[in-house]
Amino acid sequence: MINDVEKGRADKGSQLLIQEYVNNREGKLNNLILMNSASLLSFIDNELAIQWLSPLKERSFKEYRNEFLELNEEWKDKRVELEKYWAKKGPQWDGLALLQGKNGQKGLLLVEAKAHTKEMRSKMQAKDEVSKTIIKSTLDEVKTAIGSKASLDVWCEEYYQLSNRLAYLYILNQKMNIPTWLILVNFVDDSTHKSTTITEWIQHYQEVLAKMDISYNSDLLSKVISIYPSGE
Repeated sequence: MINDVEKGRADKGSQLLIQEYVNNREGKLNNLILMNSASLLSFIDNELAIQWLSPLKERSFKEYRNEFLELNEEWKDKRVELEKYWAKKGPQWDGLALLQGKNGQKGLLLVEAKAHTKEMRSKMQAKDEVSKTIIKSTLDEVKTAIGSKASLDVWCEEYYQLSNRLAYLYILNQKMNIPTWLILVNFVDDSTHKSTTITEWIQHYQEVLAKMDISYNSDLLSKVISIYPSGE
């Protein structure tokens, strides 16, 4: 089992498992992602066109916030544009990969990893009033685009982490024209911390999506890829 003691190395749970998959089970991770997204298969140039940039062992398993735009030369100047729609710091991503698309296009994978359902519950932590106003305005726009009539409180006070990940997916695709996919990595039977079965995951997502009132026919959902790798 995993026993490395290194700078930035996690010791349990979803953080440890995503580090393990990106660094040591990349092929398995890529296959799980590709087999669950027709839109991604249509975009990428070939099956080897996923370049993982985080969390890499050689970079001390660094995780990125808004500075991920600096990882690609073509996007370096877009950070100011991003901050029109979100707070300057931005969420911390569990994983990042660049995509090589057809005709020289570049794309992006943003990863949110979980190993148990309680990790899904979260509240907005922003204190600055300007940031809160920007965030809530963007979430309102995302809710409209995704067909949700749920209260904004549900998005901000119960499932904020998923809300802000969906917001970035919307901003990058619709506002900044960066082809982006959100990968929800849900580890099954985590042997390092808290175990969750595949049935528990599926039932939980049904409840979350219903409570957030996310429409099944939303175009944005075609850019959300849910995978359920083994946590053993």
